[in-house]
Amino acid sequence: MFIHSSKEGKVNEILTSTGLDFTIHKKQMTTVFEGNILPTPYFALINGATNQVINSVKSGYTISQNRDIVEMVVEGMSGFGSKLSIQKGGSLNGGKRVYLQMAIEGNSKVGNDTIKRYVTIVDSNDGSSGLSVGVGDFTMSCANQFFQFSKLGQSRFRHTATIEQRIKEIPMLIQSALAQSLELMETYNAFQSSACSRELAHKMVNHLLGFDKQSMTKIEYAEKSGKGINAMESLYDNIEHQMNDKGENLWGLHSGVTRWTTHDKSAPRRENGRVESLIVGTNYKVNQSSLEFAKMIMG
Repeated sequence: MFIHSSKEGKVNEILTSTGLDFTIHKKQMTTVFEGNILPTPYFALINGATNQVINSVKSGYTISQNRDIVEMVVEGMSGFGSKLSIQKGGSLNGGKRVYLQMAIEGNSKVGNDTIKRYVTIVDSNDGSSGLSVGVGDFTMSCANQFFQFSKLGQSRFRHTATIEQRIKEIPMLIQSALAQSLELMETYNAFQSSACSRELAHKMVNHLLGFDKQSMTKIEYAEKSGKGINAMESLYDNIEHQMNDKGENLWGLHSGVTRWTTHDKSAPRRENGRVESLIVGTNYKVNQSSLEFAKMIMG
């Protein structure tokens, strides 16, 4: 709940509460040649809060400040009234990326599970990717998290001279994300009603890791690295746990994977490192692969 009623007050509150109240500076880089300081075609992107250089870009790169994005998010939310509220946000990898989550009013049900849904926005401050609008969800019973971003071009802005105009499309993309979130809940409910045997866990593990207990010979098992074996055993344990809890269905199978990536699978050991991996890293890719595998099994 916002303390301030004005748009500027809300923006300032969000920036402060999420730690996004910093700016990115673009400074031309120089080099020394024969005693002369010469400009280069590259520009340093500097986190104003830490004075750290987070990347180098060429002159055509256009900065989108955290304040600009939060202002558009607040404006985009205004048409939805109490249906959306800022839940949380923060920096990823020292401010190279930032994220913001808007909670969707009310909860959804998948079987006996209560799901909290979000509209999620991610932007890079280092030029590594464009601004993206997608969805996220949180399963109350097991604290599993899942994020998904649309592959449609209009939801992935590049940092070019047109970025300021493209940011103005955020309100429309919020509406699209709300529809996408409802579709994802429909998929989850279809998973919940799609029975599957526990033998399918072997195929899921193989799909994600490239090997599984059932297909490996004793020699192959012995030759696998300890890290690989530990990852496989951990994934099996999480799938077993979730299928015991949610039933022998595709929802239990997929939830085993999201439990693994949310709680146990390796992630960067830095502030917000796990959520970073779930939103833009390896664990994001694993969750998408699990979702597509379950959809394929469901037919």
